[in-house]
Amino acid sequence: MISHAELEAGLKPSGGLGTYLLEQLERVVSTPKISLGETYILGDSPLVTLTALQSSFEPDSASSAYVVRPTPRVIARAQYEANPNGRPMRVYTSIDTRLTFADMFAKFAAAGW
Repeated sequence: MISHAELEAGLKPSGGLGTYLLEQLERVVSTPKISLGETYILGDSPLVTLTALQSSFEPDSASSAYVVRPTPRVIARAQYEANPNGRPMRVYTSIDTRLTFADMFAKFAAAGW
């Protein structure tokens, strides 16, 4: 999640691209029958944080917390069932969104669009 004020602060100095993105968001927000409030979820941002923004010292998403659990199995009723022998999988408990958005704003500003 990111607040409208954070988006304005990060996008306004980013030139034409930042202005365009902010205008598009504000166009949706100003629709009379839609009340989005002051915060927004911007798509699949966590995937960027967990893959592209990894530490060079640790080939892992070091800034986001996770626990390792056995992968459950899917049973006939399309539900999950515990599987103590399942392969290990990561269950993320928090994502470093500060890193995600700070990186995005810095890249927009550097590109000078």
